[in-house]
Amino acid sequence: MGDKATLFETGRFVQPSGRDGVGEAADDAAEEVRQRLAAEAGDVEAMSVLGALLLRRGDLDGAEPHLRAATAAGDRAAANNLGVLLHQRGYADDAAGWWRIAAVAGSAAAAHALGRHHRERGDEPAAEYWLRQSAEQGHALGAYALADLLEHRQDAGAEQWMRIAAERGHREAAYRLARALD
Repeated sequence: MGDKATLFETGRFVQPSGRDGVGEAADDAAEEVRQRLAAEAGDVEAMSVLGALLLRRGDLDGAEPHLRAATAAGDRAAANNLGVLLHQRGYADDAAGWWRIAAVAGSAAAAHALGRHHRERGDEPAAEYWLRQSAEQGHALGAYALADLLEHRQDAGAEQWMRIAAERGHREAAYRLARALD
């Protein structure tokens, strides 16, 4: 679904105010109402944001129509999130189709998810291709997953990607790199 810091930078989400739990809940409810009204008026970005909000909350039935509508209008974040939703429902192959659409449109998170999907199915060349796409776009999880795949093959490039993932804040990558260098 993308990392939270990147999503905040897009302006699509309200920054946390540091208020108490009651105030934050009221702010969240007001934001949801704003997004619902905008989505009902046909705002594609609002459909995508509302679908993502409901998906994070675990309301898959509520999220799906908003994500499908935003995806039909070409929103790549919605396509990625629709893939997440379908994966959570157990439709991994359908999820992969939506991740592919989002990845081709430039989503590093979707490329990571698609690479993981291919690796789980034993298609290492496809996994490497999509994980490399994700890693080269700066996605820490993509860099780590690529490093793990390359390490499994005993490829010399594994250390470089493990280092990149560690430098981007991936804790397991930092641990594994330190162990390898020790």
